[in-house]
Amino acid sequence: MANIDFTQHKAAQVDAASQMPSLAGKQILMGYWHNWPAGPADGYQRGQFANMSLEEVPRDYNVVAVAFMKGSGIPTFKPYNLSDAEFRRQVGVLNSQGRAVLMSLGGADAHIALNPGHEQPLANEIIRLVETYGFDGLDIDLEQSAIDFASNKTVLPAALKRVKDHYAAEGKHFIISMAPEFPYLTSAGRYVDYLKALEGYYDFIAPQFYNQGGDGVWVPEANNGNGAWIAQNNDALKEDFLFYLSESLATGSRGFTRIAADKLVIGLPANVDAAATGYVIDAKAVSNAFKRLQAKGLPIKGLMTWSVNWDSGVNKDRVPYNQEFSRRYGTLIHGARAGGQTSDSSAR
Repeated sequence: MANIDFTQHKAAQVDAASQMPSLAGKQILMGYWHNWPAGPADGYQRGQFANMSLEEVPRDYNVVAVAFMKGSGIPTFKPYNLSDAEFRRQVGVLNSQGRAVLMSLGGADAHIALNPGHEQPLANEIIRLVETYGFDGLDIDLEQSAIDFASNKTVLPAALKRVKDHYAAEGKHFIISMAPEFPYLTSAGRYVDYLKALEGYYDFIAPQFYNQGGDGVWVPEANNGNGAWIAQNNDALKEDFLFYLSESLATGSRGFTRIAADKLVIGLPANVDAAATGYVIDAKAVSNAFKRLQAKGLPIKGLMTWSVNWDSGVNKDRVPYNQEFSRRYGTLIHGARAGGQTSDSSAR
C-alpha cells in the first residue's frame, strides 16, 4: 500500500463520527444534502429547497451524500455555514443512528481535472476530510465533461483504492458509490471504466433515472413481442421503465453493462422542482417495479434521491413538499420499522 502523508492530518479523533456504519445486507434510502443556501426560486418549477442541517434529515435516509467535494487541482470540501467541529458533531449524530454520511465528488457544474501524480495527494486529501469531518465514504458524481476529462478515469479510482485499503487496515469499511446518469452505463458507456477500475471496491451504484428526457431502453419482448422503446419521460409506462432498465442493468442485457442487483440503487428526483424530468407521479410504479425485480430473483439495494433538501422544500406557491419521497418510500426500503420515522425538518 502507498504511504499516506499524515503530517497533513490532525490527530485522529475517537468520537461518534469516527464510526463507519456498515451497509452490508441493508437496503438503503440515500439522499443528497446541499452544501449551499437556497435561492428564492431554484427549482425547475420555481420552488425553493429547504435550508436544513444534517441533523434534520429524516431518519428514513440511512445514507446521506454531502454535495459537493470539488475545486480546481485537488478537489476539497468545506461546510458553507458551520465550523468544522459542528459539522463533525452532526455527522456523529447520524453515525450514532447507524446512518452513513458520504462526501460526493463532482456535481453538474464541477470542473474536476486530475493528472498523473495526483493519486497520492488526492488520497491524502480524502483521508484528511474523513478525519476532519467524519465522512464514511465517497460518492462519485462526475457529470458531463468531467467524466473523462484529463486522467480522471485512472487517477480517481487509484486514489480511492488507496483510501479504502488504508481504512481496511484499521478495521473500517470506507464506502465507495457512484451516481452516473443511466445512458453512461451502456456497454460502451462513459462510466464503464470507473466500474471496471473499482470492481470489488465499490459498494453500490445509484444511476440517475431522471433528467434524460426521451432516452430509455429498447425492450424486444414488449408490445406483444414487437418490441418497444420505453423512455424515461413516458409517465404512462413509468413502472415498465423502472423495471426494465433496472433488470437490464442487473443482468447486463439490452445493451447495458452489468451492475449486480445487490449493488444497484434506483435514483429518482424528490419532486418536480428537483429535476426537469423523471418524477414518479404514482408511487405504486416504484413499489411494483421492486416487486417485479424481486420476483425475477433480482432484489435491488434501494433508492436514491436528489435531494433531501428538495424533499423538505416548497413549491412555487410555498406549499411544502412535506418529505413526500421519504414518506412514500421509507416503508418500502426499511419495512414498517422505519416508515414515517422523520426528524424535525421545519427549517426552510
